[in-house]
Amino acid sequence: MTFATPEVFWLLPFLALLALARLINPTRVADLSIADDTVAAAAVKSTWRIRLRWLPSALRIAAVLIAIVALARPREGLAVTQLPAEGIDIVIAVDVSSSMTISSDAGHGATRLSEAQAVVGTFIQTLAGDRVGLVIFQSRALALAPLTHDLEAIHRRIETLSPGLLVDGTAIGLGITEALTLLEESPARSRVVVLLTDGHNNAGEIEPLQAARIAQALDVHVYTIGFVSGGSPSGIAVDAQTLREVAESTDAKFYNARTQEELLQAYTDIGQLERSRVGERRFVAFREYAPWFLIGVLGLLLGELALRVTWLRRYP
Repeated sequence: MTFATPEVFWLLPFLALLALARLINPTRVADLSIADDTVAAAAVKSTWRIRLRWLPSALRIAAVLIAIVALARPREGLAVTQLPAEGIDIVIAVDVSSSMTISSDAGHGATRLSEAQAVVGTFIQTLAGDRVGLVIFQSRALALAPLTHDLEAIHRRIETLSPGLLVDGTAIGLGITEALTLLEESPARSRVVVLLTDGHNNAGEIEPLQAARIAQALDVHVYTIGFVSGGSPSGIAVDAQTLREVAESTDAKFYNARTQEELLQAYTDIGQLERSRVGERRFVAFREYAPWFLIGVLGLLLGELALRVTWLRRYP
């Protein structure tokens, strides 16, 4: 059970102070002068009416407390759903340039690209309910899959990634803009690009920071991952400074991953960060309990009134 207006409970301390003040300075009634000692003795004789004279006041206090609970609107969620317009749309942009085929530290024929494929494949399995698209880039960028809920299809695409579809190079700016094209019409509350590269921008007409400004205008978060497992060939290094600026300018983060474990941690962090932005569940229908509490309040007040005018009636 939750409360729609829990701030009403701040009334309780004030009511407690009023009750305390009444106990300290109770309202006194006029004394009744009785000449006959026999009548006086009978008046002080303990009876059920005297023992229960506190009951009407207790009923009133209970009614006030229950009324406060009713004003706080207790309710129970009936339907829990992820609204389509409030999910996450993610485009994964992967560098498939020739440098990604260099052997990694893992050995056994593993390459940077094969390690990235394994990690990205694991990552998309955590995105159930979200849409995912896929972009690859070398000297140009190419969308291999539009945004889709079919994560298995995306997984199969990732398994077949390899250089050769495009002229070699590393066009980071084009990779980002191609991903933004897929997200441009997305109604999702959170729109994300996750870009992985092992080099620096050396091709394409659009610079990475130019692409970042476009992403910023579209309110798209661009997470960047610099991945270099194994020794870097001469003249090739991740441009960490540019990747960091791209990420920070779009309210995202840059990750410098040197091992497959660090790469996996980067993707895990990204998933958690975006989940925290939108929340995964939302109550869209409630059962309201306030009316039942108000019925209880009415019953208590009627009970108090009935006692005060009948059995527990006081005479001045």
